[in-house]
Amino acid sequence: MRSDEGVAFGPALLAQVPATMSAVDRGLLTELFYGVLRHRSALDWRLAACSQRALAHLAPTTLALLRLGAYQLLFLSRVPPSAAVNETVALTKQLSAPTDVGFVNAVLRALDRRRHELVVPDLLERPLDHLTAEYSHPVWLVRRWLKRFGLQRTLQLCRANNAIPPLTLRVNRLVTTRERLLEVLRKEGIEAAPCVVSPHGVVIRGGSPTATRAFTQGWYYVQDEAAQLVGLAVAPRPGERVLDACAAPGGKSIHLAELMEDHGEVVAADVRPDRLSLVAENCRRMGIKCVQTAQADLSQAADAERLGRFDRILVDAPCSALGILRRHPEAKWHKTEGLIARFAVTQRAILDRVASLLKPGGVLVYSTCSTEREENEDVVTEFLRTHRGWVLYDLRKVLPPAAAPLITPQGYLSTGGNPYDMDHFFAARLTYGGGP
Repeated sequence: MRSDEGVAFGPALLAQVPATMSAVDRGLLTELFYGVLRHRSALDWRLAACSQRALAHLAPTTLALLRLGAYQLLFLSRVPPSAAVNETVALTKQLSAPTDVGFVNAVLRALDRRRHELVVPDLLERPLDHLTAEYSHPVWLVRRWLKRFGLQRTLQLCRANNAIPPLTLRVNRLVTTRERLLEVLRKEGIEAAPCVVSPHGVVIRGGSPTATRAFTQGWYYVQDEAAQLVGLAVAPRPGERVLDACAAPGGKSIHLAELMEDHGEVVAADVRPDRLSLVAENCRRMGIKCVQTAQADLSQAADAERLGRFDRILVDAPCSALGILRRHPEAKWHKTEGLIARFAVTQRAILDRVASLLKPGGVLVYSTCSTEREENEDVVTEFLRTHRGWVLYDLRKVLPPAAAPLITPQGYLSTGGNPYDMDHFFAARLTYGGGP
């Protein structure tokens, strides 16, 4: 309920779970929490068909309990229907008004009886209704994607967002190799394999890698394979001065430092000091020395100018984050279409400010985890139109050969719809004054 209301988000809420809870119960709680958020529209469509009261008129607690029971009935085969109903009713007695107890019991029992007859609208006849009901995405987003991408691509996006994402690591090449890390993980009972595109990536197939000695000793950082390609697009060299303009929580800053062999300076800037403390903490765990944090709002000229000049700049810009909804299923219920235009204004402002900080011959990489061209190609196009002397550099010349299918004809990195189970990232490499 607190997540539905936007009071708090997944990791923060789950962090409040008592440490005394067993691993099995914690796993079930996590699945219930994220499962309800991933499939909320699918649950609501079916609950509405079984309820004599409009869901919009229910108390938030009652609606949350109905969704919890419905998810167990419809998606968790290992939970017996009777247990799903009875446990939800018991929770209703504790958390809701007495008049809601019988109502919740009646709705869930009706849902159990009718589950096989509740068929959503046909995909081809009513694609908007089908996708919002079956795949639990907000109407505005499905409508937008249908207009831009068409039916099949939108269906693919919605399905992908409801899938549980892989856990991917980036090897700290300063302390070990990927081959050695895979060997150590296997000895600790963790099933892992090398990523296909990123030469530094490892995908986990089973086990908990954050409970290993290798994790505490800084052998790896948890980071999606697509995000790893952003650091490779910057391709910093040892001894350079590099700016990570929107750095927290620090994964890309650390990657840049690793690529520089921890020799030189990476300035990790962020507007929030609490987020910068997380950057510093992650650097300590990874054994990184050359990252320096700086509190700065780089959409403001004064904050930008005091940082000095740089050989390379990464702008991993604040964005709508529509490309990583599978990792934050609660987020799709809090976002609005207006966010896209507002983020685009901020993105252009940051690019304008940091452009003046780049030395002649330098490199600037702009990236987002958005699916929307207003935050991606359009921002870059407008920047090139208004900044003479800047050139778009083809990322085929920088990224590993295996990344070639992910690079557009214009030279952008765009991992949307990739066959490697990556998040959706966009990146453009810009050079000024004939840089590499």
